Amino acid sequence: MTHPAPKSSRQDNAVSRPDPRAEIVLAVSEALANPSGAPADLDSILDRSGCSKEDILSAFESVDDLIVAIAEHKASLISQPLLRRARPGTVDDARETLIAFGRVAWKEYSTTLVGFIRMMMTEGARNPALKKRVHEAGQAIVTLKLREFLSAANERGILSISDAQLYAEQLLGLLREPLYQALMLTPAMRQEGAAADRVRARIESFIHGCRARGA
Repeated sequence: MTHPAPKSSRQDNAVSRPDPRAEIVLAVSEALANPSGAPADLDSILDRSGCSKEDILSAFESVDDLIVAIAEHKASLISQPLLRRARPGTVDDARETLIAFGRVAWKEYSTTLVGFIRMMMTEGARNPALKKRVHEAGQAIVTLKLREFLSAANERGILSISDAQLYAEQLLGLLREPLYQALMLTPAMRQEGAAADRVRARIESFIHGCRARGA
């Protein structure tokens, strides 16, 4: 009778060892979740996170790379509803997916993205190259995933989308008011129910407009 070779302790450690980059991104993201208007400069956020610049530079080439990684992380979270049902089968599929997308976006804007945007107002002003990288890793990716979702809905005849990029930007514009309110209200989470209603109403308006154009 043969027995499988035992796994080496090195293999076990490789499986169980946490990713230091991911840990730092999550720690700094949690430190950003402060809607009280506390100082939003990078140093104060790093202090709240418990991560030193030495920790960051051992995992990232620069602090700028950490900031871009946070933008990528947030874009991934917001895009998840679009990826789970990338090719909707019905109008109801499209509606519910877009509502889920809007709600996730609102939740992120009402928590960690508040601090992130406030931080970028100061860091980005001093570093235009960083501002561009953050846009490309964050907002541009979300817009791309939304454009791909709308293109799929158009190809299947569910919605009438003549220009997916334009319609993606239009829909993000419709969502801007509840997202802006989430950014500005303190504490924003008290407005969760009202914001969810506004998100749904704007998605319904968008869906109705696309179907009316198709008709």
